Amino acid sequence: MTRTTPGLAPSSPKGSTLWAFRTSSTNVLNVLTGIPPLHIVAKAEFIKFRIWVNRSNEYNTIFDINLLDKYVPLKNIPSRQKLINLDSKISNADYEIYTDGSRIENETGFAVCILKDEINIQNYLFKLNTFNSVFQAELAAIEFAVNWAVKEKVKVNIHTDSLSSISAINSANTRSEFVNKVKSNIFRAKNMGGLSWVKAHVGIPGNELADQQAKLAITSGEKFVIPAPYSHLKGLLKNYIVNEWNEYWNSYDSASGIRVRGYINQVSPKFLIHNKFLIYFLSGHGPFPSYLHRFKFLDSPHCICGMLGDADHYIFSCSLTKEFHLIKPADEHKKAWFNNLLTNRQAVTKMEGAFRTSRNICDTLTQERDHN
Repeated sequence: MTRTTPGLAPSSPKGSTLWAFRTSSTNVLNVLTGIPPLHIVAKAEFIKFRIWVNRSNEYNTIFDINLLDKYVPLKNIPSRQKLINLDSKISNADYEIYTDGSRIENETGFAVCILKDEINIQNYLFKLNTFNSVFQAELAAIEFAVNWAVKEKVKVNIHTDSLSSISAINSANTRSEFVNKVKSNIFRAKNMGGLSWVKAHVGIPGNELADQQAKLAITSGEKFVIPAPYSHLKGLLKNYIVNEWNEYWNSYDSASGIRVRGYINQVSPKFLIHNKFLIYFLSGHGPFPSYLHRFKFLDSPHCICGMLGDADHYIFSCSLTKEFHLIKPADEHKKAWFNNLLTNRQAVTKMEGAFRTSRNICDTLTQERDHN
């Protein structure tokens, strides 16, 4: 690193402190900000394209493509099926059908409730796979209702509380084979009924019944098979990124990497340290004589007390920061200690005080250097 922070003199303690972030390794900053390395994200995107678009089976260790929904190019979808205009309700319907999907604790199901003259005459309950989404359940319920009407040769009004399902049916740009199959079945039966949205949980009897039955379907419904959604593949690849990142991080051999690994158990996209003093502590890059000496801002790595002036020195042992000291953890307890520190505002405040003092010490040492 040869450039200085714009607007700050190279010998400025403030400039050298800001420089701490610029001289921290990208790998360390990735971990501290919860941002996965670019090369791992790029690889995951490539794998996603190969699986979803190319139907490659070379990544079956991630997911079996035979269980996955298929990508359909828009040019392969008949134009007459791209846009489906359904009446929301027909006046001469033989039945009113309420549909609903439900997902509770990774279990998914749907229900189709058939009413005639406001009397519930038949309920169909189905249980899906754990990888199926509630969005798929809602669409599958609508499709089942449509197919039931075709089979029975009756006219129906179908009611759903899923706006996303209606939006998908009305969309001309969906590339999911599953969604397009639902649209195709609706297209063939479009003269046999209406499809409307109803607001959930406002006391509509048919909708309340469907909601209750959909929850029941999760445990007692008949097995119903539909492919895993694209969203499931994306979720698996998020896990892939984290696993690859952890492996890459644990093999990263540098002083800063080893130090950070001592306090952080594993990488996570959900992990974010936004407090600069915590970053100073973990990386060892900050207002410390030992760090500034590495980049020729100071002539010596030692504190004015005579000891090596690194991050640990000011947090745990320097006589000049005694009022801010924290108890130094044993090596085997560093991770637990740091996890507690993240939620201990009093301890973080002490760390901030210690490092403000270390910055003042660096200012003093810099002034002495400039005068000599």
